[in-house]
Amino acid sequence: MQHAARPHQFDDHLIWAFLHTFLRHGLIRSAVDGPHGQWFVQIMAGGPIHHLTDTEDACDFVLGILHIIDDVTAGEQ
Repeated sequence: MQHAARPHQFDDHLIWAFLHTFLRHGLIRSAVDGPHGQWFVQIMAGGPIHHLTDTEDACDFVLGILHIIDDVTAGEQ
C-alpha cells in the first residue's frame, strides 16, 4: 500500500481523510495529492490511474465510493 504526504491545502484535508481511510481498508490501492489541488488515485493494482483535476472532482470520486459502500452494505442488512 502506498501513502502520500498530507496535502497542504486546507480544503483538501477532508478528501485526504477519506482517501486515507479507503487506503487503510483496502478499498483503493494508492492515492497521491498532486500540484494545484489535483489527485491521482488507483483503485486496484494494474488498474487505471484516475486523475482528479480539482477538489470538486475529488469530492465526486469520494462520494461515488461512499455510494458503492452504501449499496453493498445495504444488501447485508
